[in-house]
Amino acid sequence: MRILVVGTGTIGQPLIKLFLTVKKALGIDEIIFHKHLPLLKDRGFIVDFIHEGAKLAVPSESLDNFKKLLEGYCLEPDYTFTQALNRADIIVDCTDKGIAREFKRKYYEKTARKLGFIAQGSEKGFGKPYALNINDSALEPGRDRFLQVVSCNTHQVLVLLKTLALDPENMGKFNYDNLIRARFYLGRRASDVSQSESTVGVEVGEPTDTGYGSHQAVDAIRVLRTLGDINLDIHTAADILNNSYMHTVYFSIMTKSFVTKEEVEKRFRNNPLTAVTYRNTNNQIFSGGRDRGNYGRILNQTVVCLPSIEVISGGHEVVGRCFTPQDGNALLSSVAAVLWLKDSGIYKELLADHFFRPPFLFDEV
Repeated sequence: MRILVVGTGTIGQPLIKLFLTVKKALGIDEIIFHKHLPLLKDRGFIVDFIHEGAKLAVPSESLDNFKKLLEGYCLEPDYTFTQALNRADIIVDCTDKGIAREFKRKYYEKTARKLGFIAQGSEKGFGKPYALNINDSALEPGRDRFLQVVSCNTHQVLVLLKTLALDPENMGKFNYDNLIRARFYLGRRASDVSQSESTVGVEVGEPTDTGYGSHQAVDAIRVLRTLGDINLDIHTAADILNNSYMHTVYFSIMTKSFVTKEEVEKRFRNNPLTAVTYRNTNNQIFSGGRDRGNYGRILNQTVVCLPSIEVISGGHEVVGRCFTPQDGNALLSSVAAVLWLKDSGIYKELLADHFFRPPFLFDEV
């Protein structure tokens, strides 16, 4: 299996590193990464990835400029973008918003004999939306060649719904009637620590949907509707805060079933994709990922702040805070999607064998 990662931003770089880490264990023959611009500031990680065994692909019109960029290290690109596209079995597109859909029209749909294509984030229209351990049963082998791994905060909304309301026993048998309503306030970081843009204060987000609020709830419903005709009373609101560490989510989930605070903690601990913490600051959780995670990432779908948990409304409403593991949860779903495209019969076994432990997943942070 040969994998081509297109884009080397905040998702692309750690995904390339993740594939390099597990390359032998997962039977990956070749990892190719596509770099669009020959920027001097990016030469360091390009050289490192090549030395670690990844192959570099570049636009044919930029080939000479990349050769000049790398000549001091006696390196040069391995493939043009077209060559890499023809060579790879699976393409994971990690480019900026909108580019994946453009590349699908220009390149991906015209490329034959591929196992599949995966896009990231808000690329609605690229393919079937997917989040690991949420809608796996909706994936159809042989038909779903284009998949869209939903955003990190959408993952977090979905795993909170699943763990507290829809599937508290984590058995994969959703009970949609149990949820009365769910509300999420997303305090999004202004930028990743790897980025230079930010905001001075709080930037209030405007709703994009009259019923669900911001796109995270809309995308969560899109994921769940791959499982059936589902309507839930959920709403998200998202603001951007002057912070570069981790998104922080306040949630309020009301259910028909009764629950205790002890049971809430037990549910989070029983779900291998949710981590818990007794820390109250997102910079400390971020530091935990930096110090203990793979390439600085925690791959859990959420990190729940246990001191914030309350059970109110007579035992029918759970409120609390949790931290979004950067883009780590989407990284693990991307790996899952790759393994599913390769062999849908054993991908869960491979994930459990190789990822359901540190430095990828944690019980506590």
